[in-house]
Amino acid sequence: MSEYDLIVVGGGISGLSFARRGALQGWRTLLLEADQRFGGCLATQRYTGAAEGYWTELAAHTAYNSYGALLELLDANQLGRLQPRHKLPWRVWDGARLQSVFARLHWPSLLPALPRLLFTPKQGLDLRAYYGRVMGRRTYDSLLRHAFSAVLAQPADAFPADLLFRKKPRRQDVPRSYTLNGGLLGLAEMLAATPGHEAKAGVAVECIQREGEAFRVHAGAASWRCRHLALAVPAWEAARLLEGEYPELARYLQQIAPAEVESLAVVVARDSIGLPELAGAIGIDQDFYSVVSRDVVPDARLRGFTFHFRPGRLDRAGKLARIAAFLGAPPEAIVASAERCNRLPALKAGHLAWVSAVDRLLSGERLALIGNYFYGVSIGDCAERAKAEFERLKQRTVSATTSPSPSGRGQG
Repeated sequence: MSEYDLIVVGGGISGLSFARRGALQGWRTLLLEADQRFGGCLATQRYTGAAEGYWTELAAHTAYNSYGALLELLDANQLGRLQPRHKLPWRVWDGARLQSVFARLHWPSLLPALPRLLFTPKQGLDLRAYYGRVMGRRTYDSLLRHAFSAVLAQPADAFPADLLFRKKPRRQDVPRSYTLNGGLLGLAEMLAATPGHEAKAGVAVECIQREGEAFRVHAGAASWRCRHLALAVPAWEAARLLEGEYPELARYLQQIAPAEVESLAVVVARDSIGLPELAGAIGIDQDFYSVVSRDVVPDARLRGFTFHFRPGRLDRAGKLARIAAFLGAPPEAIVASAERCNRLPALKAGHLAWVSAVDRLLSGERLALIGNYFYGVSIGDCAERAKAEFERLKQRTVSATTSPSPSGRGQG
């Protein structure tokens, strides 16, 4: 049977959490993912051979106890699997040496600017405008612009200031920051194992059609019909799927441009390098935005480092040379490696007004748009948007069911 209450297109954290909510609601749910694996930005590399049993992350590296919309989907047993990360320092790397983050602060301009934190609103400002004002332009240029680019894995100057460091309630019953034994991919595996929904990988959706208040989703020779549809794909992909049936929505989605990052993870024997343990390093005018260490989840034999490179600058040999310089070890010290190219949304100041406009167009529709291009690019931001959109669809269904029709009967 090809009739569903809900079809979710995209099997990253947004789509997985949305599908889980649908299944828990009792909706007959189908999840479709174009890739051969579920997880999206939960891209843990699990090694064999010389690094058997070890893992590194190729996209998202950690999750936090402020990710309430995600945590509420996990049962007690799944919450018990969350593994705290060790607390280690971040450093900065200028191509020659590691330094403390504090060494990059420009105190003469920072101290006079700090009082502006109390009365300078973030709304409508980008990171450069806001933090240059409240932290001082010299501190922004010498440290913060690099730090924000490291966090976002893209040039950060134009990113909306009101989307970064949003305050959220924290769960006290789980670690402040955590991963799982075997990496963050475990979160995707737990969500994908939800009873009550079907999940198909390797299915590339080609188009969608409206059939009254329902939808038909096409992939090759296969098609499925559903009452509710959620697109958990990048904005530019959602625009392609919607341009026929929702041209105005598609035009808004086309405004979101992609930013690419080339990630290369390496594994080395612990005794082959003398680098002190650290959480990671911020690249200061380097070919990489950041290097993120696996030292926060220590291993007796091995150490792992994921370098997030600026796109199009270096080939693999060039990247390995940069990595060797950072580690202070020859390339042959690397016992395993993995690569991935990620595409993230490049959001701009004033983005929340864009979100409001998209939400107005979605109002009253059985269509949901979810992903990392609404409230921010983190795992928690994705789960938060998925919850908000699911609640909207659920409320619409309840309202349609309980509203009297002209004949006095409820209508679906």
